[in-house]
Amino acid sequence: MTKSTLRLLVLLVLAPWGCGIAATPFSGAERYAAYVVAGKDEAQHELHDRAASLWNDIQPQLTTLSNREQARWWLARADLLQFEHRFDESLAAIETVLKLGYEQENAYLMQARIALTRNELAVAERSCQALSQYSPMDVVATCLLEVKGRAGDLTMSYPALVRLEERNQDPSSALTRWRRQILAEQAQLLGLYNDALRWLDYPNYAEQPVVAQKQMIDVLIATNRLADVFAVVGECPAVNAIPVDSLLVRIAHAETLQGAQSCWRDVTAERIEMRVLRADKLHTSDLAYFFTHVEPDADQAMHWAELNIAVAREPFDRQLLAAAEELQP
Repeated sequence: MTKSTLRLLVLLVLAPWGCGIAATPFSGAERYAAYVVAGKDEAQHELHDRAASLWNDIQPQLTTLSNREQARWWLARADLLQFEHRFDESLAAIETVLKLGYEQENAYLMQARIALTRNELAVAERSCQALSQYSPMDVVATCLLEVKGRAGDLTMSYPALVRLEERNQDPSSALTRWRRQILAEQAQLLGLYNDALRWLDYPNYAEQPVVAQKQMIDVLIATNRLADVFAVVGECPAVNAIPVDSLLVRIAHAETLQGAQSCWRDVTAERIEMRVLRADKLHTSDLAYFFTHVEPDADQAMHWAELNIAVAREPFDRQLLAAAEELQP
């Protein structure tokens, strides 16, 4: 794996973890990719407007660039489309990358990620297998073991991932961060909650990206460690320090279960009201979670859960739909 490939692995595969971006992008394509990745942060969504401007500017001259540079543009474009749940368009962009003959490793990893999101496991497995021509075997093995876990073969995939992690420990590597994310998910699905918290680096909650914090709160709620939720999230925040929606709804759920104050629920209800008015399709899972667990509303819960499952069918999405179905009269 070359340095440039590893850099894009950080940018594109681990983007949901908020691993950050290069401080000084060295090309227009890298600047575009930087805006795409940073704009996934709810506090920086306006950066996607900058990305759109760059894309519009480059399109008339895109085919005049080298194949390598075109591939970088299209790969970042695919990442943005994936974030917006425009999966078919993202896959078309990935096919363009593959035809250009560069960035194949990241293209196949993203292709596998979309297939996993859609629960298209055979497609994901083929994408992982295609990696064998471009990636070290530990990358290929990690990819395939994630698919095995999603297929329900957790008793095989989880121990195999643990062995792989023990052989290839490098806490600072992008590959390690990605593999530990998968380990945490599989441990949680197996009910190995302490293992899940260990893979998520629970003692350093505040330093972790949102996706890890969200999963930690899920584990704490599942194990009824409600006091620990508030120990890590702190006091009900000021307006300028409100967490992202996916964290808000979970903290509000913990507060509901605890039956104490209502500060977090009040703040969350205001945010959710705004999302409903906007019919915000990028937050369907958060809306479904709120109307299922915080302020139960059978109709709203099912409405948003069905919209969510139409685009995302990962384990949490299926669990959320099942919980919404349980509310139905």
